[in-house]
Amino acid sequence: MDDTAGRLVALMGRFAKYTGLSISTVSRHATGSGDTVARLQRGGTMTIKRFDRAVRYLSDNWPDSIAWPADVPRPPSSRASKRRRPNRRTD
Repeated sequence: MDDTAGRLVALMGRFAKYTGLSISTVSRHATGSGDTVARLQRGGTMTIKRFDRAVRYLSDNWPDSIAWPADVPRPPSSRASKRRRPNRRTD
């Protein structure tokens, strides 16, 4: 398992531990597949798009009570970018 995959597996494991969810549930929510962590641990790969989606999911849902790991760059919140724009007046 390469460094990037190892960091993601560790990040998902930490998230699972502190939320009380199983690692396969975290994997399913973050990547769309419950076996991603097991596949990565066996030396499998994933696309950059899926990796980015997983890290963004974890970042957006990370518990406030635990620190984000310093060795993993944290993406900006996608929640802020999805805010609805105010309706414009058209009169």
